[in-house]
Amino acid sequence: MKLYRFRGSGARKLFVGGLHGDEGLYTAPILETLASEVEAEEDDNYGDLIIVPSLTMGGRYIGVLSEEYYRSREGMILTGLIKRYKPSFYFELHAYGESSYHRLTNPEREKREGVPPFVDLDDHEHTHNHILLGSIAPVLRELFSAGDFCLTIELPKRRSDEEGVREEVMQILRIGLLSETKREMLTQLRKKYPDALKRAEALFIQYYHSRLEPF
Repeated sequence: MKLYRFRGSGARKLFVGGLHGDEGLYTAPILETLASEVEAEEDDNYGDLIIVPSLTMGGRYIGVLSEEYYRSREGMILTGLIKRYKPSFYFELHAYGESSYHRLTNPEREKREGVPPFVDLDDHEHTHNHILLGSIAPVLRELFSAGDFCLTIELPKRRSDEEGVREEVMQILRIGLLSETKREMLTQLRKKYPDALKRAEALFIQYYHSRLEPF
């Protein structure tokens, strides 16, 4: 497992991809680009950064909603990273197969799988990148405080090498680099994706019954 550490001033931020299966093949290039940009710019104001392009490059696929995942090697590494570094910003990158799109965005997902559906950022944008955004697994969210910002980004595997898809994800991650607080992060995302964020926040609030503020 490759880990980049950039010790800057400000909030601690953890970026992780490739949590299971072959997803690392699709998330690693994006997070490697992020690490390269940070290294090249040498901006201490990005915060205290930890970037893990891929936890695994070909591990067994176990869904992160399952308790079994957190007993696996990858799951224990992930929870170990969170407990060790205690980030106040957490970005989790996944890659989904085309056949999983409707399951991930299904309005009935909470009834079927116990978690809210992801929101497609294209719903109210004039693009067709089909990047999905949502909250992290509830069992993992318990490792963070109420004031932390935790976001899952799902990109389509078959289009992950397209410049438009990678750049869209990079723009979201760059907002993360530049944000010092959860409020600042949400403000910038709302400006960029006003309707999609409104839906995603409403789903989060409904799921957590207002016990937590998104995300």
